[in-house]
Amino acid sequence: MGKAIPERQTLGRLIQMMPRRHTLRGIIFLLLLLMLGDLIAITSVRAAGPTVALSELNWDYRWGDLTFTDSKPDFKAVSSEWQPIGFPANPPDRGEQQYVWFRTTLPDTKLSAPVIFVTSINLNVEVYLDKQIIYRFGQLDPQTKKSFMGWPWHQISLPENYAGKPLYFRIYSDYTDIGLWGEAKLMERSDMLLHVISSGLHELIVAAFSLLVAFVTLVFALFRGTKKEFFYLGLFSLATAGVLIGENLAIQLALPWPLLKTYLAAISYFSMPIFIAMLLYYWLNGATGSGLLKVLAQFHLAYLLLAVTVSLAGLRNLAIFFPVFDALFVVSLLVMMRVVLRFSKQVNLSQQMVLGAFAVYAIFLLVDMLVAHSFLPWVDFPIAIGGLLFALVLVVISIRSYVHTNLAMEQLNHQLEDRVSERTAELHAYAEAEQQRRQELERENQFIAELERLNVDLQSCENLDEARELMRARLADIFKPGLVQVSLDGDTIDTLPDAQIRLAQLEGGSQVLASLTLVSGHEMLPKAQLEDFLRRTSQRLSVTLGNIKLREDLQRYSFEDSLTGLRNRRFFDDALARDIQLAKRNQSPLSLLVCDIDHFKRFNDEFGHDAGDAALQAVAETLQQYFRESDIPCRFGGEEFVVLMRDAVLDDALAKAERLREAVQALDISYRGEKLSHLTISIGVSSLSDRDTDAETLLRQADQALYAAKQQGRNRVISADDNPNRDKQVKG
Repeated sequence: MGKAIPERQTLGRLIQMMPRRHTLRGIIFLLLLLMLGDLIAITSVRAAGPTVALSELNWDYRWGDLTFTDSKPDFKAVSSEWQPIGFPANPPDRGEQQYVWFRTTLPDTKLSAPVIFVTSINLNVEVYLDKQIIYRFGQLDPQTKKSFMGWPWHQISLPENYAGKPLYFRIYSDYTDIGLWGEAKLMERSDMLLHVISSGLHELIVAAFSLLVAFVTLVFALFRGTKKEFFYLGLFSLATAGVLIGENLAIQLALPWPLLKTYLAAISYFSMPIFIAMLLYYWLNGATGSGLLKVLAQFHLAYLLLAVTVSLAGLRNLAIFFPVFDALFVVSLLVMMRVVLRFSKQVNLSQQMVLGAFAVYAIFLLVDMLVAHSFLPWVDFPIAIGGLLFALVLVVISIRSYVHTNLAMEQLNHQLEDRVSERTAELHAYAEAEQQRRQELERENQFIAELERLNVDLQSCENLDEARELMRARLADIFKPGLVQVSLDGDTIDTLPDAQIRLAQLEGGSQVLASLTLVSGHEMLPKAQLEDFLRRTSQRLSVTLGNIKLREDLQRYSFEDSLTGLRNRRFFDDALARDIQLAKRNQSPLSLLVCDIDHFKRFNDEFGHDAGDAALQAVAETLQQYFRESDIPCRFGGEEFVVLMRDAVLDDALAKAERLREAVQALDISYRGEKLSHLTISIGVSSLSDRDTDAETLLRQADQALYAAKQQGRNRVISADDNPNRDKQVKG
């Protein structure tokens, strides 16, 4: 077996010393103790160096075994026979070869406790560091019969002076694959243990959960002897747990018997189609084609017995049965799928859930097969998720069946209780309570109906004022015979904190539209019930009135251009007139920019209107980035934009316009992965210098300056003060 890590040797000796009746509990205890110890060791030791993937190193390979002199391989005699390879696994032109050598040079990394971690090696291996053997797993002597020892993960310890030395792998395999498989890393031992435990912990949890589900399901099948489906489902869940435990990395820390793990995984894996085929046969028993499912189950049972018997007898390695089974499993899945599809409409909900979970689990298994046989790149595929899903479905259908049984029992108990005469007095008290409850329910139903009628009428109101008048007339009547005061002035009065009708504001916060105050109750309406009515009324009407207010706000704030996200012409017209009045009143500067994209029609004709829309959006984003929050960029129409700059004198506006022109010219506009031609813009700038200037004049001056920029060659900024045609009517 080669070198074994100290934890595994110690654990093996402790298990051998245990009495047989305590072995299982001892193994579980030692497993938890070992995992806890490793976690403490890992968290207390800081990693001394990086992790290096072996796939990053330069590898060579050589088919056939080397010549040994004094038990040491002769590497120099065959130096010309080495060929480069990307990763030490499955070199080309294998033929009938069963021996292969791989070599590389270890990197210069700083590690305090260096180890090489390999997920699996097919099948037996010796590792040499600078001609000295440092690790062995299995038998590699050509003159000795080589038994299959299982598929463990490997921890190959390195000396401190490993850096820069040649590393050799001598591998024997009569399996379909030869070489390393899965992860192969040079790393700290503490990091390796943490990786092994963390990567296998979730599988152990799912396996434990599957074992629990299997136990519960089998017990359930025992108490319901006619329900064989629970028996097969429990066995399938048991097989799922066996596969997860057998293939788990962390379990090797506590059970240092890789062949035992491999047999557990093989038996569990090979038995899966037996149980699922028998389950389908039970469901479809008597239907045409269902007999094929039973034959399929018997065939897989025979294959399982053959594989275990032949491998235990030493006639064939257990490893060779896996590829054959994978092919048979795929064929079996196709046969079962074909049979099930013919009767898919006949199965009930629970059966559909099981079939769906098994279908997902089968997909996980198929992907895992493809990874195992190198049809897909290696990845730590979470097959435990498929097992967990199947186990959860079993829990759901078990609970569902249990609930149905309990419901039947409860119905029987109620029937028996009705026949007991001693419960007459209790039933009388129950009848009185029900009478009171009925009255409360009638009043509550009446309240709900009246509230709903008011709510429907409120929804038809056009605005809040109309809704306020409707509540003033009808809201208090909902709570009769109780007396409730309704305040619609928006003032907070002495009321319950959650009996206020509040409306959310678009600007943040909320306002109180109405307050409900309980003045007096009634014998038919307890105070607690009335207070509950007040809360429910407030919540219900807050939503309805909020929708009304939202419609008003949306009408008031519907000033956004849908393409660019900028404010539109309607908003700009209102803002320009308002800001001119404010600027005149506050004696503050105000500037206006009118921007137009040059040759935009030509751009649309060349690239299409969709590309033109993308260009408009790009220019709009630039406008939003280059101006202050107080400035107002708007889309004026077509390819024309305006910017209203508050508190900005003409020189500041010109400087800002020039930076905007340069930014647009530098834009890289792409559409559907294709870069389009650059855009330029022309900008006209005007400023509120004359206090008698109105909105129309300010806009006309900026527009005339824009026209002058167009006449002077485009892609420029012109001020209204520099425009020789100022105050002349310009067209085009």
